Amino acid sequence: MRLGIVGCGWIVEREHAPALRDAKGIEVAAVADIAPGRARLVGSLLGLDEKDCLDDPRRLVERPDVDAVSIATPPNVRTELVAMAASCGKHVICEKPLATTLSAADEMIAGCAEAGVQLLVYHNYLYFPETRLARQLIAEGEIGEVLATDITGFGARPWEGTEAFRPGWRRVVDDAGGGALMDVAVHAVYLTEAYHGRPVDRVSADVRYDNSGVDIAGYCRLGLGPGVGLLAVAWGQGGASLSIMGTDGHIAFVFDERMGYYGAPARVVRLFRASGPSRSWYMPFVRTFFTAELFEDIAACLEGQSELYPAHGKDGRRAVEAIFAAYRAAATQAVVSLPLPEDDLYREGLAGLRPAVQTRD
Repeated sequence: MRLGIVGCGWIVEREHAPALRDAKGIEVAAVADIAPGRARLVGSLLGLDEKDCLDDPRRLVERPDVDAVSIATPPNVRTELVAMAASCGKHVICEKPLATTLSAADEMIAGCAEAGVQLLVYHNYLYFPETRLARQLIAEGEIGEVLATDITGFGARPWEGTEAFRPGWRRVVDDAGGGALMDVAVHAVYLTEAYHGRPVDRVSADVRYDNSGVDIAGYCRLGLGPGVGLLAVAWGQGGASLSIMGTDGHIAFVFDERMGYYGAPARVVRLFRASGPSRSWYMPFVRTFFTAELFEDIAACLEGQSELYPAHGKDGRRAVEAIFAAYRAAATQAVVSLPLPEDDLYREGLAGLRPAVQTRD
């Protein structure tokens, strides 16, 4: 499969490109970025000729040698890019969050379905070795039925972004769709669903905003049928933790001291059962955010050879919907049930809640 990449920021430079170099069955044909020099930089890492490093995404999606388009731009411009790629018959893989509004997410999903192409989302934390081990232990019945999960990252930091394109855009709601919750809690939502084996169906939350109206901390309770997922994130100071409680035992991730984010490498995964000794698995000392296997699974999925890749457009939408439910729950101080109605929040995203947010503040 031949891939085109639109958006050549830090995550592509530092994570996508190294993993793609090692991936089998997938080759990068071209890259594009509107920021001067970024396409050439990423293209050089991937061994591309300068003619394949473009400053116009349309030129990339119209190329006949591109089978799929990876979109790693800020989320506020993805709707148009997804529509452009789908109209050219290209499969699409999007960075998270899928969209800044649920209406935009639905537009992307519907557009790809109508064009007969697939829409995937980078839910890359599902490929972390600690995540895969925990899910394996759950599947093998080591802790019985999952009752509750607790994921905390009080010391998360937003990537400022490359100096070639508006550093700090993740702190602008119109660009990013939200702040800390939309930036990092999306990962915690899909991890919570993976550990419980079912989707979020209700949310309660408290959210803290800075003076510019960007959320900098969120404390959420996710309902998943009879299960409960606790989720707390902040762009601030604090530690990281991840634990999974079952009827017969529990799993705990051990992070380095002063590590403030659950997306950082876990050093040890520990299993505690109701009876018998605890067990520990030491994780690889070096771990990347993206792996060659992730891209190989994407290629196999898009070519119809495998259904292993776990995150499609509907999964990306569901994670974003849970975040919007948290914003509403905090603004109204009520438990919010999913699915959300097609109202101002659905159409406008966080902007549709701003009057309520200002009232709460």
